[in-house]
Amino acid sequence: MADFAWEQIGETVVHDCLLDYSHSELKTLIQSWGFKTLHADRVFAALQRRDHGDPALFDDLQLPHPLLARLQAPDAPKRSPFTRIDTFPSNDGSVKYLYHLAGGAKIESIFMPFANRNTFCISSQVGCAMGCTFCATGAMGFRKHLSAGEIVGQVLTMRRLHPDPPGNKSRFNVVFMGMGEPLHNLNNLMKTVDILTDRHGLVLSERDIAVSTSGLVPKIEAMARFPKRPQLMVSIAATQDADRSRIMPVNRAYNLEHLLTCLEQYPLRRRERIMLSYVVIAGVNDREQDAQALCAMSRRFPSMVNLIPMNEHELSPGMHEPQEERLNWFYQYLMDERVFVTIRRSRGRDVAGACGQLSTRGESPTPPPRSV
Repeated sequence: MADFAWEQIGETVVHDCLLDYSHSELKTLIQSWGFKTLHADRVFAALQRRDHGDPALFDDLQLPHPLLARLQAPDAPKRSPFTRIDTFPSNDGSVKYLYHLAGGAKIESIFMPFANRNTFCISSQVGCAMGCTFCATGAMGFRKHLSAGEIVGQVLTMRRLHPDPPGNKSRFNVVFMGMGEPLHNLNNLMKTVDILTDRHGLVLSERDIAVSTSGLVPKIEAMARFPKRPQLMVSIAATQDADRSRIMPVNRAYNLEHLLTCLEQYPLRRRERIMLSYVVIAGVNDREQDAQALCAMSRRFPSMVNLIPMNEHELSPGMHEPQEERLNWFYQYLMDERVFVTIRRSRGRDVAGACGQLSTRGESPTPPPRSV
């Protein structure tokens, strides 16, 4: 595996920010400062449920004055991992967020409103080592893994800026389909899942968190062993090894049969399905033989197929969105074969925020951003 970039990059878990701490870690930190761990419940809840950047965040928690002073000391962990946040509202109601990190790196994520829920599309890395040719993030190359706090901070920012209507608690879900390969950053990813599902925080259900992977088989196997597991989404993108290896280099390490065998063995909860994402690229993977093979794949384990029309961008020359007629034909073929299939229409295309378009290279899209 030494030929593949992702095998050369290790994971690190840091505690530069209070959002980097899980509930249990925050208890340990507060105890190390000489205070009772019971105070960690209120501090953790405030960080997760309020504006974590508010200077007065802890003032009304009835904390001991020495603990409050310690949390506000210059050498205490900072509260926010971001130095600045810009927003790019889309005409379709979605909003792209551009987060500036300490050190100058930037990441993007997307807020997408739907009739019965809001969806937060979250990034897990700056850039990506996987090199998928249809994805703008892949063209950036790998820059760094995000810490748990940098990931959680995206969720909390969107939760704060898109609050529930008065008297009406709305459902939201988190999908890891932004920048990066989430399973390449597995430790920070699963720590994030632990933080988001904690009963003292957002209390998000594991089933309201979905993780999309390009097919890192050993990491899928590792995630299966965690007690808290998000929903699994796998990007297939091609049904023949030659085609998939050309557009998704990960296939050269873990080919389709290796991947599908792994998915057959993946432990599923009651009524749970593995989601197979299929980016439809005109003339590349929209043939009848592809539809036939995708049907066969989907029957090997409980699954749902998401057809995603290719979103064109300047970093994928020669790769094009399928004609609507062809996309509908492909969809109907799977429907006729009784495959559980949907067409997922991307949001935020006018601000370069659609699936496969996230990238912090080059100029920012128009209109100009708003800072929050």
